[in-house]
Amino acid sequence: MYRTVPQLDSVISLLATWFPQLCTRTRLPETSVEGRPVFALRLRAGEEGDRRGVLFVGGTHARELMNPDALVELAVDLVVSRLKGTDVVYGGRTWTAQEVGLVLESLDLWFVPCSNPDGRNRVLTIDNMWRKNLRDNPGTSCDGVDLNRNADLLWGVTEGQTSCSPCSDVFVGSGAFSEPETRNVKYLLDTRNIHSFVDVHSFSELVLYPWGHAHSQTSDPAQRFTSLPTGTCAPIGVPGHREYITPQDLLRFTTVGQRVVDAIAAVRGRTYTPQTGRALYATTGVQSDYAYSRHIADPALHKTYGFTLETGPPVGTVEDSFHPPDPTLVKRDAKAGLLALAQQSVCAFDLIGLRLLGRRTEVDALRRVREEVLASTEAGREWIALIERVELPVASLLFTDEQLAGRAAELIERAGRRFEGETSVVSDEDVDLGRALLDELAERAGAEDARVRTDLEAVGAALEQARKMPSAEVLRQLTSRGPL
Repeated sequence: MYRTVPQLDSVISLLATWFPQLCTRTRLPETSVEGRPVFALRLRAGEEGDRRGVLFVGGTHARELMNPDALVELAVDLVVSRLKGTDVVYGGRTWTAQEVGLVLESLDLWFVPCSNPDGRNRVLTIDNMWRKNLRDNPGTSCDGVDLNRNADLLWGVTEGQTSCSPCSDVFVGSGAFSEPETRNVKYLLDTRNIHSFVDVHSFSELVLYPWGHAHSQTSDPAQRFTSLPTGTCAPIGVPGHREYITPQDLLRFTTVGQRVVDAIAAVRGRTYTPQTGRALYATTGVQSDYAYSRHIADPALHKTYGFTLETGPPVGTVEDSFHPPDPTLVKRDAKAGLLALAQQSVCAFDLIGLRLLGRRTEVDALRRVREEVLASTEAGREWIALIERVELPVASLLFTDEQLAGRAAELIERAGRRFEGETSVVSDEDVDLGRALLDELAERAGAEDARVRTDLEAVGAALEQARKMPSAEVLRQLTSRGPL
């Protein structure tokens, strides 16, 4: 029913051996507490180069048996789609071979199917409700550390479902990243360009995003975890603390979370709920929040959007909820959610910059405009939301039409240069080229989605208004007035 640790390792080993053009198997730096190796699989197609990565981690909690199986099966499904040119179909939700190709040629998909092999082995052989790893905790007869309380985000702050007691199922360990299994995950975050992180758990049918230790707010940047003490073995000591998140990042989390939920619902009608971790219960030291927190704690690091997917509903018994007698349908839901999340990580601008321009200069300039200028106002964030709505259907067109992609690359190059210099003026040629491309995109992408057509027409109208306007004034107008 459920794969053993060697069987999971065998699947990714065979994928890497048989299909090296798509799959690379990497042994992570540290073995588990009991000395078992831990492996990652990278899945990608097309040319080499620096790409956004998506990291899927399973098996953090040992008794949640179905998620490691779902991850290796998702990898197999994507490889088969790429090799045979077939669609990926999960119940009522279909990803065309073209859509799968766009994901694989745009992203590096990283799979760590079983991050806690010792715990999984114990569940399959001795104790089917074991949760932690198998750390021998000195001075006590109780073993194990909760790997999802061991990350360096308010580690040792016993808010909610977190404990400094070695006998607790939510024991934080002896220090942040005290465990080799969590250090392996940190290694991937440290060494790879991970844009989106998903820790796959069970159960409750939830899509969780930051924050888990406190309720979120978008108005007071002074309320940050960086000002709170850690390792206290006590709850957060600031009454009423509400953790700050930027409005743009909150929009990103809620938008992606809803798209994951929609994809899962299309499979067979299951209703997952997108919400903050804190809405479930308070936690500290969790991996998905840590992944997102890194760029706040150290601004030199890039941003990673961290999610937790809680697969499956509660059923008759707790044991059956964690590892159902037949997990086939729950795994199918999970695979749809994970593929949808990967799809939402595709960036049309990156696709053009890397594949056609061979550089990031202009793309990075436009990204700075988005993050530093548009994200600063409500109107600007409306433009960002519009761009994210049209990005995937536009990227799909550009992926299959080289002539169209070449025209888009020229416009990105022009726009990047314009916004690099505040004295630069938008020329008639800029506008005419842009309008022509937008009209064609609206006609082709908008034929299947009226909202996409409307959004692209709004971009075209804004571009027309920018004719002969200094770039600084263009930005001022975009941040003061949203799409019409």
